[in-house]
Amino acid sequence: MTSPKPLTAAVSPVHGRLAIGCIGLAVAISIDLHLRLSRQVSPVWQTLSEYVYGKLGSSSAAPLFSVMCLALSLGSVALLAGIAKAHRPGTTAVCVLLGVWSAGLLVCGLVPVDPDGQARTLSGQVHNLAALTAFVALPAAAFVLTRRGRERCPWEPRRTTIRRLATASFASIGVVLAGFVVTLVVGPAQQDVTLGLFERLLFSIDVALLLTMVRPLLAVSRR
Repeated sequence: MTSPKPLTAAVSPVHGRLAIGCIGLAVAISIDLHLRLSRQVSPVWQTLSEYVYGKLGSSSAAPLFSVMCLALSLGSVALLAGIAKAHRPGTTAVCVLLGVWSAGLLVCGLVPVDPDGQARTLSGQVHNLAALTAFVALPAAAFVLTRRGRERCPWEPRRTTIRRLATASFASIGVVLAGFVVTLVVGPAQQDVTLGLFERLLFSIDVALLLTMVRPLLAVSRR
């Protein structure tokens, strides 16, 4: 009869807790913005980025939106650091992709999107490009992180869940991009017909993906 394998320490509990805390803060701010600005920004027709033009009493909601993006970016950097500490094959590619995701979030928080229905500006295009790059980089990082053949990988037990969420993320990106194409074809009268709703779906999927990727940093493993 073989004796049970001893428990080992979590992969990186400090980074995992920091990531969860920051991601949780971002989600809390997002819920707060949705509730307090429900009459100013439509969750169906307008994108998350347009909360920067909302008003919380006599003050702008832009700083709160920026804090949300910063918190999500910091949480992702903590995840990146935890993955780097695990020293698994392919870590460099995962960290680069997560770095792109984190940087994209930071740009989105600092550079405002163009107001709904107004002419496109350089800063607005920078915001859109940063958002698109970030949303593509995150599920790509998830796929690289969970590719097969990585011996004793802490993320292997959640491989199926992570990959399903990453696939759903890519599918949502496709829908959002299709919405942009429809906007270009039919004109501003039908602008953002699907973007608001599906961008929020994409945001929810990506938060779930991040939390699933963070969980192995806290899990006690056996060797």
